[in-house]
Amino acid sequence: MGREELWAQWERERPRAEDAIWDCAPGYELIPEVDVPLNHSWFLDGTHSCPPMDPFSVYEYWARGCGHGLKFINSFFSLPRSYGTEGRVREGAIYWAFYVVRDEKEIREREARFREALRPFLEDFDGIWEKHKHELQSMYQKILSFNPREARNIDYIHLHWDCIESIFRVWEIHFQGMQSSYSAWILLEEECKRRFGLDDKSEDFQDMLRGFDNEVYRVDREMWELAKTAVDMGLADVFKEKSAEELTSALQLSDRGKEWWQKFMNFLDVRGWRSISSISIADPYWLEQPSTPLRKIKDLIIKGEAMRKDYILDEKRKEFSAKREAAINKLLEKVPDADKAWFRSLINLAQRASSYSEEHDLLCEMTHFAVLRRSYLHIGEWLAKNGCIDRPEDVMFLISPEIEMCLLVPQRNDMRWITRRRRAQWEQWRARFAKEGEFRPPVYTDRSNIQEAIALDLLPTLDPIFIKIVVGELPSVSAEEIGADIVGICGCPGVAEGRARVVMQYMDLDQLQPGEILVCPQTSPEWTTAFSIAAGVIADRGGTLSHAAIIGREYGVPTIVNTFVACEKIKTGQRIRMDASKGAVYILDKEQ
Repeated sequence: MGREELWAQWERERPRAEDAIWDCAPGYELIPEVDVPLNHSWFLDGTHSCPPMDPFSVYEYWARGCGHGLKFINSFFSLPRSYGTEGRVREGAIYWAFYVVRDEKEIREREARFREALRPFLEDFDGIWEKHKHELQSMYQKILSFNPREARNIDYIHLHWDCIESIFRVWEIHFQGMQSSYSAWILLEEECKRRFGLDDKSEDFQDMLRGFDNEVYRVDREMWELAKTAVDMGLADVFKEKSAEELTSALQLSDRGKEWWQKFMNFLDVRGWRSISSISIADPYWLEQPSTPLRKIKDLIIKGEAMRKDYILDEKRKEFSAKREAAINKLLEKVPDADKAWFRSLINLAQRASSYSEEHDLLCEMTHFAVLRRSYLHIGEWLAKNGCIDRPEDVMFLISPEIEMCLLVPQRNDMRWITRRRRAQWEQWRARFAKEGEFRPPVYTDRSNIQEAIALDLLPTLDPIFIKIVVGELPSVSAEEIGADIVGICGCPGVAEGRARVVMQYMDLDQLQPGEILVCPQTSPEWTTAFSIAAGVIADRGGTLSHAAIIGREYGVPTIVNTFVACEKIKTGQRIRMDASKGAVYILDKEQ
């Protein structure tokens, strides 16, 4: 019986095979009846699970890779109150539980080791990060050297192993910079709260730690310069009239268009290894889909940013540099002389948190995802050519043991019974997310409510990555207590009023108009340019070191994060008012 006949038979008899193993993340599936009694609370990573992820990404990159990195880094630093974090998968999302250290004697012992492990980063964070950047580039270049035209079956499986090894190593590098700088942030906040009643939602605290350049901002500036050049070359009408997909051919119709296009291609040669997503290999990268950066450039022209004399972040950086020095001096005046050196070292390292957060997004995630996507599309082409899967992209619906099983003799394997079912489920989850917003519960717990779960199972870890980004703190007051319709926490202080624009996915950002208030699930570097035109930003998820909060501060845009329900309760077109200092959102015309 041939392959197609066997497949047809499987399709006919499938009702008798419903117990076949096909789950997306074997060993990492969240089973509440088993996992909750063991760890009490499993928190949704809303920052990295929107929209729902494909099986390869959620299993290989997040549950296995990130889970390893989170346990590795807490061993590396001996984080005083946490052994690490464990991941589980459910409905395309990653959930996390925390291994809390509760013995006070052990906490004190780990504190001493933690301070010693943190010392090199206090002394030379930038030098360590530079070495890691070189290591990342070498790793990526090795993987990108794969040539499918000359590859044999054994070359494909070695490529796969190189990719899996890179996932584990990238997460180790990723968290060294993150845990060190974020720990400095949270230690500085603890000192400021204890001594001066100052937390990281206050403007004085935030002013000390913003206004620094990084590689993501430099890429954004280069796109702004390309947009400005297009205007200066008389190409603005072409960009306004043509879609991003049509620009490729439209620009070839004139000498100036061809000249600009060459400048753009030179830009892509350097910056094109950047995934649209920082969470999944399901989304294309810039070299694969140039319409993505073209759409950003087009938007800068249409919405007037390309007509600015100077780049907006250059202007903001001058303003915030002066504020930063004033805020630091104001704080240090209160600090006893004996403690000033300690405070300065904490401030210096905490200042790296925001810029590192953006650079690691680019170099540890978006570049890595582009490299992985290119590699696995080659692997997918090999499997599809030999009849193992329907199309190259279906490789993202397999996990490493399944891929390894097929690579050497793909013509004798058929994984379509897995990939078709997983793809259909993933597409269903994504469609539901686009329509309804977040449909997965924020926590699986045996505590009485989410507040108690956070208080007992997250906050005791003092883990800055989860407290300040992934899960985020809860508001200290309810919406009812302050007379608001929605409440979150302050990412960047300020007041804004205007029409709401609810955007669930980055590809719809072109709908955002200048002066509107952006309401979204969360943001990533693909959303950054929106902050230059939005009057304010409200995000369902995130903490004070989440992307939305960081970019809000760099642009000086009022930003509220961790509202949980803004995308659900606010409708596009409604007039809303936000007081970010209070985390308060007021819907002014509820009848819509």
